[in-house]
Amino acid sequence: MNESHHDLNRQKRAASIVSGLWLALLAGLFVWQATQYRGIVELLAEWQYRVLDHYYPGITIALLCLFFSFPLLVTLFILWRRWRRQNELAGEPVAVMLDASRRLKRLCTFLAIAAGGVAILALALAQLLPSEGMPVHLVDVRSAQAAVIPEGSASVVGPVDMSALVRFEEEVLVFHRRLYFAPVRYRLHGVAQPARIFVQVEERADLPRQFVALKSGVLARGVLPGDVDQLYRNIRYPVEARPYLLYRDSATLRWRYHMLSAQMALVGLLFALAAWREGQRRRRIARRVEQGVG
Repeated sequence: MNESHHDLNRQKRAASIVSGLWLALLAGLFVWQATQYRGIVELLAEWQYRVLDHYYPGITIALLCLFFSFPLLVTLFILWRRWRRQNELAGEPVAVMLDASRRLKRLCTFLAIAAGGVAILALALAQLLPSEGMPVHLVDVRSAQAAVIPEGSASVVGPVDMSALVRFEEEVLVFHRRLYFAPVRYRLHGVAQPARIFVQVEERADLPRQFVALKSGVLARGVLPGDVDQLYRNIRYPVEARPYLLYRDSATLRWRYHMLSAQMALVGLLFALAAWREGQRRRRIARRVEQGVG
């Protein structure tokens, strides 16, 4: 009987490790796709924009993790029923209850640590983004056709195409922001080239459809929100791969990463509270059992 119980516990530990690693792999993959606006997340986001007129990244990631974990969850459910029958045959209902509580606490603890790790990673990635500082680079779109444009503090000079203005909205928890982006077009022999630089602008009725502006802020490459980039491509507006974007300041540039970090920190806190509560419950059951025996 002891050997059978030992084998049963070993199976449970192996199943817990495999499940945790699989969930961590899925979460990391779909979070990356959401931040880069690629893969399955991109396809589902486009569908949500068409049908719901809004994109819900958190719910999308959670449902994708659930969908791709469904076979594993079914397998775990079948194994759980078998383990439960084996424990009932062993005649140790209290031990079964305490063991289940211990596994639940471990799962919640693992998820809390994983969510906290993602939150820290998001903050670390935010710190790697360009920020204000010296020197301030002057980028003239008419002559900024070099392979690489310096990132960081910059002033962009060039014709802003307000006819291609895009409104971008984000809602995270109780926070909401609305940004406007427009491309800065470069013309060669009178022919407009694919947009390589975008700038954050204000929506104003008195601005002409085309005007030459000097915009200052923080320039970074590959940070144009993926759904905005896809929108331009959907309307066949010519855009270079991984274009540059001039944000008003580094706080606006980092906002997405900070909000992702806050969301994951909140999720981690909720799982940590669940683990603590389950630990308290298990200790209460153990005390009652000791008092009953005494």
